Amino acid sequence: MPAHSRIASALRSLFRKRRLDEDLDEELRSYLDLLTEEKVRAGVDPRRARREALYELGGVEQVKEKVRERRLGASLDTLLQDVRYAFRTLRKNIGFTVVAVLILAIGIGANTTLFTSAHAVLLRGVPFPESHRLVAGLKTIGGGISGPVSRVDYYDYREFSDSYEQLAALADFTVQHTVMGGGAPELVQAAYVTWNLFPALGVSPVVGRGFTSADETDGGAGLALISYGYWQSRFGGARDAVGSTLNLDGSLLTVIGVMPRDFLFLYEADVWRLVDRTGPFDGSRGSHSHFVVGRLKPGVSIEQAQGEADGISASLAQQYPESNSTKGLLLMEMRSFMAYGIKTSMLLLLATTALILLIACGNVAGLMLARGERRLSEMAMRSALGASRSRLLRQLVTESVVLTGAAGLLGIGIAYSLQDSLLPLLPSGELGTEQPSINMAALAFTLAISIATGLIVGIVPALRGTALKPAQQLRSGNHASESLRSGRLRSGLVVLQVALSVALLIGSALMVRSFAQLSRVELGFSTENLLTGQLQIQAADYPTPEQRSLFYSSLLEEVEALPGVESATLINKLPIMSPWQDWSIWRAELPPPTAENDFSAMARWVPPGYFQTMGMQLLAGRDIAATDVPGSPYVIVVSERVARTLFEDADPVGRQVRIGWSDRSFEVIGVVRDARVNTLRGEPDAAAYMASAQIGATRMQIAVRSSGDPMLLVGPIEGLLRRKDPNVLFAYPRAMSSIIDSRLSSFRIVILSLSLFSVLALALTAIGLYGILAYHVSQRTNEIGVRLAMGASNGDMLGMVLRKGLALVGIGLVLGVAAAYPGTLLVRQLLFETQPIDLAAYMVAVVFLGVVATLACLLPAWRATRVDVVDVLRIE
Repeated sequence: MPAHSRIASALRSLFRKRRLDEDLDEELRSYLDLLTEEKVRAGVDPRRARREALYELGGVEQVKEKVRERRLGASLDTLLQDVRYAFRTLRKNIGFTVVAVLILAIGIGANTTLFTSAHAVLLRGVPFPESHRLVAGLKTIGGGISGPVSRVDYYDYREFSDSYEQLAALADFTVQHTVMGGGAPELVQAAYVTWNLFPALGVSPVVGRGFTSADETDGGAGLALISYGYWQSRFGGARDAVGSTLNLDGSLLTVIGVMPRDFLFLYEADVWRLVDRTGPFDGSRGSHSHFVVGRLKPGVSIEQAQGEADGISASLAQQYPESNSTKGLLLMEMRSFMAYGIKTSMLLLLATTALILLIACGNVAGLMLARGERRLSEMAMRSALGASRSRLLRQLVTESVVLTGAAGLLGIGIAYSLQDSLLPLLPSGELGTEQPSINMAALAFTLAISIATGLIVGIVPALRGTALKPAQQLRSGNHASESLRSGRLRSGLVVLQVALSVALLIGSALMVRSFAQLSRVELGFSTENLLTGQLQIQAADYPTPEQRSLFYSSLLEEVEALPGVESATLINKLPIMSPWQDWSIWRAELPPPTAENDFSAMARWVPPGYFQTMGMQLLAGRDIAATDVPGSPYVIVVSERVARTLFEDADPVGRQVRIGWSDRSFEVIGVVRDARVNTLRGEPDAAAYMASAQIGATRMQIAVRSSGDPMLLVGPIEGLLRRKDPNVLFAYPRAMSSIIDSRLSSFRIVILSLSLFSVLALALTAIGLYGILAYHVSQRTNEIGVRLAMGASNGDMLGMVLRKGLALVGIGLVLGVAAAYPGTLLVRQLLFETQPIDLAAYMVAVVFLGVVATLACLLPAWRATRVDVVDVLRIE
């Protein structure tokens, strides 16, 4: 049977079964009817004309497709028509448009800026191949995160694990080394890694080779990788740098490779050296100073790897109960590890900007409700002329989306213009996170929230504006009741804005109070007129502890002889400037502590007079003396916390203690007041101060107390060192006050950001409150005029408007205070010596918002007293 006949037969069957009316909608049947009529007029039999029309169009499905295409084209035409009408309408109301766009642009711009920073810190993967397979490991004690792991434990995890392609480690610190030869000495930062760290990260040198497993046991201590920047500055980018020798503090290292230009992981390092697996440093399971980095095998989940690590931890706890009974290894995704410590601050600021956008939406929704009241007659007339409610809704929502689209473009402009100045101030992590910038992800986010905002601010006014039937609206008697219902909705939006604003202000006040407490915290030492810096002598020039001690003591004498110097001292790690290095300490007559009862103190070595120069009070015993030298009994001065923990109420002076790294006993000769050694937060640190002459360090930090500006001493000290020994480096001179200030900077950034956003929220709330009261006055102008004509005073009118505004503020304040408490519990960990319920912070926030709100109410209230009674009565 020919194809034509088969199609005709199928169509006849289709018509016989009356399926055409089921398959084709009304519009499609009308289309076929027109085509059939044309054929009938041309003389075709009516029954045949129908079949031919359908056949010419290609069958039911193709006809449907053509109708769908036609409908899509019509929909696009309608959408373009709606957009053009929206632009015309917004241009006619330019004042409303400008105010609404500016309000929304503030909220959208703030969210774009915060999203950009959050995307770089919390969302974007680390810049290494297949970064989803990278994990980091931290030690846990009793289930809680406790920082780096033991080097010895790491090697056990590496040997017995089967979940990783590579399981690597790197020290949680960098070491300053002096490079000799090739000109003046220079300081470099060296990071210590296992051979497989770079294979684990998926990074290879651009010149030369990387470390291998053979290097770990075959002379690895004499090899080094260098950064791209150091390759350029030291070797001028020459390829023959590979194979050359670096003299680091007298140790000769062979350069075997150069890392890529943009490589950064955790620390800015000039040189990478291999961890010495058999070296004495960090050789016990009780010493923890390495991060673990692993690349999971394909198909292995982090949960599977964690289960394996838990099994190994349990095995180590059985084998080494004295050190590992409560220890474990916690695995986390690499991005979470690199953002650890700032996640709470970032989420807090994100939530704050989201609330700002919500307040802005409430403001604009209130404006659109007021504007919708004035357009009710327009909507009724269009409806009476045949426009459906869905058509009117679409038009109104299109207007709001166009409005928020313009606000989104302006918000992007605001965020982009501020990215160089604002983004670096936002929390971005300290562990190698890339500097955030406005990118495609941020633009896509802005587009999404602009559309969402348009729907949020447009849908309710659109529903309200199209709710009444045309006949109802066109009758004049119903307008008042509609205004009342709409007014209640706008009042509710203002109450919501006030509640959100006071909650933000309370959070900001708590953070400001915490910062004030932190700024006034008792350090345990004096920062006034104190210059600090790093000193580095060459071990080859001073090979014995006696020679080093002699050099440092003579240097202090010469520095103290400089004009303007009151005193000078040395220490291996200055407080706050160089934190940590905690070592176990216990009474010598007791066995070494287990992991459960281990107590650590910050290990420091100092010369005579350190406590006097630093302004630290000696509470008992004596200071370290010039007679505490190599060969004499080892001595130690402990802080109050150490004395209290080890000896309780007994006198510690004259007692013996042991320190984890040494097999010697130290005599406690004194007790010094507690000081904050590591951070400004938390309790003062336990510390143990040993005689520097008995240690013989080549690297020390200097502190010089001056009678004036301490930075004026930098030049004289550098000149003195050049004369004394040109190979001695004096680096990183800074005033101690600036060091303390820099430690407050991250907290200050969060506070400033939160305060700025809170002020924005308050300003938007004030605008919203002013707007609703101004509209309220304009709607009641006739009523106010009549009241004045009947004897009401200006004070009565002023009070009437103020009462309405302050009533809304009062309700919002109550709701905001109630909502603030659970919100502050979420940021408890950011607070310092401040409780989530702090009466002063709550009162400041409430009073401040109340004053601003009252000012926002005054202008509309004043306008109510300026109504011209004669004009009102003439209109009536």
